[in-house]
Amino acid sequence: MLAPQFFSACKKDDPGPEIPYSGNVIVIGAGAAGLYAADILRSKGISVTVLEAGTQPGGRVRSLRNQTDVQYQTFSSASQADFPVELGAEVIFGSNSSWGKVVSDFSLATVDMGASASPSYILDGQAKSATGWQGDSDFQAVQGFVSGLSNVGSNGSIKDAANVSPRAQALLNSQAGNLFGSSAENISALGVAQMLKAQTHDSKQLTMRNNPWQDVLLSRFVNVLPLIKLNTEVKAIDWSGDLITLTDAKGVQHTCTKLIVAVPLSILKSGAITFSPSLPSSNANALSKFGMDACIRLVLDFKKNFWGLDSSYIWGGNTVPQYFNSGAGRSQFFRTMSLTINGPKAQQLSGLSDDNMVLQVLAEMDSIYNGQGTGFIRRDLTDDRILSLVKDWTKDPFIKGGISYPLVGTTNDDRKALASPANDRLYFAGEATDATGDAGTVSGALNSAIRVTDEIIKSIVNP
Repeated sequence: MLAPQFFSACKKDDPGPEIPYSGNVIVIGAGAAGLYAADILRSKGISVTVLEAGTQPGGRVRSLRNQTDVQYQTFSSASQADFPVELGAEVIFGSNSSWGKVVSDFSLATVDMGASASPSYILDGQAKSATGWQGDSDFQAVQGFVSGLSNVGSNGSIKDAANVSPRAQALLNSQAGNLFGSSAENISALGVAQMLKAQTHDSKQLTMRNNPWQDVLLSRFVNVLPLIKLNTEVKAIDWSGDLITLTDAKGVQHTCTKLIVAVPLSILKSGAITFSPSLPSSNANALSKFGMDACIRLVLDFKKNFWGLDSSYIWGGNTVPQYFNSGAGRSQFFRTMSLTINGPKAQQLSGLSDDNMVLQVLAEMDSIYNGQGTGFIRRDLTDDRILSLVKDWTKDPFIKGGISYPLVGTTNDDRKALASPANDRLYFAGEATDATGDAGTVSGALNSAIRVTDEIIKSIVNP
């Protein structure tokens, strides 16, 4: 990766902070939003500390290569994949998005998924290309709805707004439900439409050719790493006095004059952190209008690519709404699949053992590809165990789910309300608070950091 000297740093002979401030800022959460917010404040000369509940920074940016868990290492050492395997986000949406610009600034090699591969779609238990389904009216109905989703005016669910036949429901659910964090019947059509319309970047979808996402993120924010206190789970926030007092799970108190809460939406909704006084009604009401459902990522290795070398996504499964040929365009081995399941189906699978979960997935693949899933899955040579990796984000105690999504009836104004600061002391960041079109992505998290630090700086300069 790049040398730390690449990044801006305050020199010892600097005349002083760019923004004089006698107070200090604490950021809760060392995900993309928390890291970027801390970096911006640090660069302005503001005293900042990051409290992270987990054992590593990065949040939902999690790369297999960086994990020390035995299960991950067993899979990694046996896997044929010669490219980075991601346990969280794996696709860059927009080459000129916030995350796309970070990758571009580092001159890192990427693969344009649109140029290197094309999607397949499942109907009637068969996977075909768009050309293969060209004359199918149900297929055309789903694609027409998805391509025009940014113009939908209905404030009902995506399922109701699309109004496609029962035969096409799974395909709709994968492309316009699972992709946005849940099922099509749970997500606001207008909320997603407004989000898509707000985007200003291009529509390219890229993968990193060689570099794990977590490495890139931590290299970009290398100057923030010394400011992070790991294994520091904040349980209570008292913002009633002149100083904001945070109490962690060990009973240790931390104080600050301004606080950025950059934890996943699910943590706030679960009440894992208590606020005294309670959150303002505007924030609390907005919080109730968004969901963050169960999420599972599976990675499977096969002895043969039987789904197609030129295939990128495979949309439309009932058990797995989103199959992804993750090696397409960046590997000599096209035999590894990355599977993402969000929403009610992920919640159901989360109750199974990893082995039983994988067996259900293989059963669906067998029905689509004539038994080739079970036939070509790679197994451990010593005990014949199936080689698989299961990352159940639902069970991660400091994440508890996948990505935020707007519940039926929610609009983009509700995201703005969710993000609104309280009394110029309590601030909110994270992908769920991004109202510029990238909620649910790393770019959305980075966008929120820019917004929240701008709010803090303005409150300091113009108290």
